[in-house]
Amino acid sequence: MRSSPCAVLVVGVLSLSWSCQKKPPAPPVRDLSVAEVSRFVRSDVDDKRGWAADLRLALKSARLPVDAEHVCQVLAIVEQESGYEADPAVPGLGRVVQGELDRMFEKLGPVASTARAALLDHRAPGRDRTFEQRLSQIRTEQDADLLYREIVAFHRSRHPTLGRAMDLLAPDLVEQTNPITTAGSMQVSVSWSLDQAENDDSDLLRDVLYTRAGGLQYGTARLFAHDAPYDSPRYRFADYNAGFFASRNAALQAQLTAVTGRPLATDGDFLLYDKNGEARWKRSNTLNALLVFRAEHASHLSESRVRRDAAREKSAAFDDTQTIRALRSTYEQQTGTPPQYAVVPDVALHSPKMKSGRSTRWFTDNVMIRYSDCLGRSAGK
Repeated sequence: MRSSPCAVLVVGVLSLSWSCQKKPPAPPVRDLSVAEVSRFVRSDVDDKRGWAADLRLALKSARLPVDAEHVCQVLAIVEQESGYEADPAVPGLGRVVQGELDRMFEKLGPVASTARAALLDHRAPGRDRTFEQRLSQIRTEQDADLLYREIVAFHRSRHPTLGRAMDLLAPDLVEQTNPITTAGSMQVSVSWSLDQAENDDSDLLRDVLYTRAGGLQYGTARLFAHDAPYDSPRYRFADYNAGFFASRNAALQAQLTAVTGRPLATDGDFLLYDKNGEARWKRSNTLNALLVFRAEHASHLSESRVRRDAAREKSAAFDDTQTIRALRSTYEQQTGTPPQYAVVPDVALHSPKMKSGRSTRWFTDNVMIRYSDCLGRSAGK
């Protein structure tokens, strides 16, 4: 007897339903334990378990998997930036701070020495040395930070009316003039961390960053803060050094150069920014090239549209803007090759605490070596 088409269909549907029901769900990913995380910490580190516990908590606070890849990405930054020191010592930091003060006071011209003495030739209560003399004792960034705060508090107590006026007219001035802009075992940006903190007490936030747990918490959050679809942690490391989406933007700058013939620095910035990270009105070379690209290859886009799109360069949404879709499409048409999503930005690193000649590429290469070494530490080592 032949089966009816309807019967065959019913049997097929039931069979498919049964097979779907029998398919086992994907097993949940198990987070590594503190003991397992500690095996990835370098063998010469004191209190490996303590570092592992704080790192595990930092990853879970950021709602990230506690697996080998995430653990080793964080530890690679820690090793590069501080060598497992919650408040790393900086050789010659006292001389560095004094040099920065020299350059700052030089701008005052003939009154430089008078202004410096008015600020630093004082003793805080209970101290037998002046602020100027204590500069040579600075060893760590926290030392410099606390001395700066002590100087501010001293002058506030002597001139309370001026202090209140300053708080009213320039409430962020004290924080903005603090010479320590990165802190902790991962050298995370203080200003970025303050934006993420639950309160706006900058002194409290800084104190937290100088602890092992606090430095790992904010550093881990900063490392994984942006959702970039990179195919290698190399570019996330580069972004940690050069800024959010800098690797993606550097690749776009290279494509813009290829399409327009205008040489551009692949620094990862389409716009110019001030020291507070705010976009400036002045047009950058990259924005100029982007407007040339619009005129020559994407005239259907208005100039205002291109400018609005460029303002989104620090977000994942930049990928989906009309301007960037047009740029990638034109690049592929002209070169016959798919556009590369990311490249390491070419950014020279300038810091009085750092040797000259270093760059984001140097930083990224070193962190990648540390990351690979970390992954290679087996459970038996």
